[in-house]
Amino acid sequence: MKNARRIECPACGHRLMDKKEGAFGAVQVKCMKSKHVWEIELSKLSFKLIHGKLYRDDKESVS
Repeated sequence: MKNARRIECPACGHRLMDKKEGAFGAVQVKCMKSKHVWEIELSKLSFKLIHGKLYRDDKESVS
């Protein structure tokens, strides 16, 4: 895809989607690897966790 940016899961780094230049709005996408559901604001590339738990490197849940 020309002029596209790869968007990766903040939790595991798995590819979520490709964003074309100039795209805007909010989308919800589920990572097939970590099973987290993210809301992504495409204009700012900000991520908000909708569903799932975040874990530290030692695999303990974050309170």
